[in-house]
Amino acid sequence: MAQLLIVDDERMVADSLAETLPWVDLNIHHVYTAYSSKEALQILATSPIEVVLTDIRMPGLSGLELIERIRELNQKTKCIIHSGHADFEYAKQAMAFQVSEYLLKPASDEEILEAVNRMLEAYRQETEALYSVESMASAIREQLPVLRSQFLDSLLAGKRWNSYELEGKLNLLRLAFQQDDSISILVVRLEEGFPTSDSQSLTLFEYAVNNIAEETFGEHFDLLSGRDQYNYLVLVAKLKQKKAAEFSELGVNSNASSTLFEQTALQLQENVKAYLKRNISLVMSSWGQFPNDVSPLYQESITIMRRNIGNDRDIFIRMSDKGFTKPYKSLRSLYETPTLNQIMDMGQREAALAKIESITRELEEHWSGSQEHMQEVFLHLGASFTYTAHQNGKPLEDLIGIDYEPFYSRQPFLSIRQLKDWALRVTSKIFDDLNKENLNAKSNTILLIQQFINDRLSEDVSLQAISDHIGMHPAYLSMLFKSQTGENLSEYIIRLKMEKAAMLLKHTNERIYQICASLGYQNPPYLIKLFKKYYGVTPQEYRDGLNGHQ
Repeated sequence: MAQLLIVDDERMVADSLAETLPWVDLNIHHVYTAYSSKEALQILATSPIEVVLTDIRMPGLSGLELIERIRELNQKTKCIIHSGHADFEYAKQAMAFQVSEYLLKPASDEEILEAVNRMLEAYRQETEALYSVESMASAIREQLPVLRSQFLDSLLAGKRWNSYELEGKLNLLRLAFQQDDSISILVVRLEEGFPTSDSQSLTLFEYAVNNIAEETFGEHFDLLSGRDQYNYLVLVAKLKQKKAAEFSELGVNSNASSTLFEQTALQLQENVKAYLKRNISLVMSSWGQFPNDVSPLYQESITIMRRNIGNDRDIFIRMSDKGFTKPYKSLRSLYETPTLNQIMDMGQREAALAKIESITRELEEHWSGSQEHMQEVFLHLGASFTYTAHQNGKPLEDLIGIDYEPFYSRQPFLSIRQLKDWALRVTSKIFDDLNKENLNAKSNTILLIQQFINDRLSEDVSLQAISDHIGMHPAYLSMLFKSQTGENLSEYIIRLKMEKAAMLLKHTNERIYQICASLGYQNPPYLIKLFKKYYGVTPQEYRDGLNGHQ
């Protein structure tokens, strides 16, 4: 839905256009008004405006100067001149500022609506072109190294995709990997001599090592490379199809890929030493399948790196060298992204429940006899629940009541099923409370808005004034009010003022101009126009009709 800004130093003109034309028919959900260029720029600084309808001659910055500033802020915003000055020089200047519509006052409602609609359509077409497949493909090509690195981060964290999603990502990132490809991982540690305090220099060296790796492995292996959270360089490698076909024709044994990978890794170590005059240590993983084995192979490699290198330098280790067996390790689903903390932060109840199901399922399938793993899950879930409660300003104990007992008793759960039921129950209690708090907060906000408006019906109540009083962004405030009441904020204000006008017409002898002033309007014709639109008759006709029934 679009947003429109109307700028005119004549309040009645701006307000009349904003409040009497059927903007909702053009899918415009909010219309801002400004009575000077300065006010307009303040609104433009905080709200995404698609179309600006502005007068030319205004105190301070003129309309043309305003448009020039808008062009500096956002080239996409469409501008329409609405002015009584038909001077050709103005029109020429307007064209220079890419103004496509020039309406002479007094323009009809239909002319204004049609001009705004044309500008909205032009805005939509430009936006669609900006986000077209070709533009997105070009942007992706430019950001390919960063996107590949982010993809590797997700793989290392254990993120899973279905076959369709994975294929799409691999095609998008132009990676020569496929599901179930045989892969191995090389973890690279930069040794002494590489800068540690100068991040810019370190980044350049990492870039150089990656380039050497691409050159060294590129003849026989496809690579996916990046840096992990511990500042190790990580290379995921698979044998190129051409080389695999060559091995198949020669009838070499299944260890040929591993032997070639090992020899190439050793060559990488030598090349870094020769060209960068520095040493690296390497851990080469066993072989697994892409993408599901990337995370476990990586975790195993990191474990080997930490346990066996120590203070030694220029080391090369294969997992088989250490007789590596399945490690006693943490549950993958417990720490893979999105974590339970992240899910609860986003307020996704069903996703949180599904995460707990996933964690307890892995616990049952792989660590059903491990009380220590059950305790790990309990402590991890407990920390997430406590974090969520505290983030929302409440003690966890107050939210979950009797289910807080395991934290006190420190007694282990007797079964995984018992732990699972407890976790699902606590999650539901937390979300029930958050939803209730959210509803209460929204209801209280609506009441504050309504009270503020009711107390100031005799004033010119603006969205910005309400926003400043509530402490909420105008666009969000407007959206919240509509979602909770089903009525636009401007419609609500007009309705209250028209109902008050009708009450004053019925129960007092005040003149129309007096009623107009008591409602915060400066011009009686404007009140008459609004009243007739709302009740179908002018204020005087309304009063005459009441008198006729007495």
